Amino acid sequence: MSAKLRIKTKGIEIEWEGEVEFLKSEVPDLIASIIQAIGGAGNDENADEVPTTSQTKTFTTASAAAKMQAGSGPELFKIALAKLQISDGIEPASRDKIHDEMKNAARFYNPNMGKNLTQTIEGLLSRGEINEPSSGNYALSHAAYEKFVEKLSS
Repeated sequence: MSAKLRIKTKGIEIEWEGEVEFLKSEVPDLIASIIQAIGGAGNDENADEVPTTSQTKTFTTASAAAKMQAGSGPELFKIALAKLQISDGIEPASRDKIHDEMKNAARFYNPNMGKNLTQTIEGLLSRGEINEPSSGNYALSHAAYEKFVEKLSS
């Protein structure tokens, strides 16, 4: 029988697939070693980390758009992408997923935003506000992410 394990913490992601017996016998020691190597949860070395879902309240795209007065397609795109990253933990997010999330802010979304999505994405990429880590998948740039978290917290 085969088993899968995935661990994400402190910027490290480990995926493992193999026999259940190995999982039971060897993986606990391996995980303990990894935890020891990267340090415990209360270390000051992590003070500069950007807030994650557990540190930031969850929110909706509509509530964030209202708070930030989203007045354009690019603004709503970044808000929807931020919601997926920060509140839902989805990073990177596909174009379709982001577009669907934009539609959840019905007071701010209009159908032309969907028609202009390619131009919106190209503009945000050229300004360095978003990144495309893989084809058709997007993430906020580090600066845009921090700016959004700051605005959300205020």
